[in-house]
Amino acid sequence: MENTFVTLSVDLKKYCIRLHKATYRLIGQPKYIQLLVNPKERVVAVRAISKGSKDSQAYKINKVRMESDHSYEIYSRSFVEKLWELTDGLDNGCSYRLSGKVYLSQNAAVFPLNTLQRIER
Repeated sequence: MENTFVTLSVDLKKYCIRLHKATYRLIGQPKYIQLLVNPKERVVAVRAISKGSKDSQAYKINKVRMESDHSYEIYSRSFVEKLWELTDGLDNGCSYRLSGKVYLSQNAAVFPLNTLQRIER
């Protein structure tokens, strides 16, 4: 199961990140997640973290919202704006999909920015 391929969606218009349920399950169905950006490596990551974490970038997962649809929506203007800065040619009114891998040993999913693909409606 290590290195399982997953996707993450980013809606630039709504500053929304959609964490797919499959990805959530693969990183251990945590109560909290953290969104990370590594500008040098040009990757973003979603990492499971413990409740005791004092990080301001921690997002509590509402289990009730996870029961509907196929994804969990997180609104983060700062995260989306950071992606915008790191990637040329993104259309502000569009959504994009990132492809990545889950690393079970780290309870994280990592998405290289070079996998960004526009989602056509």
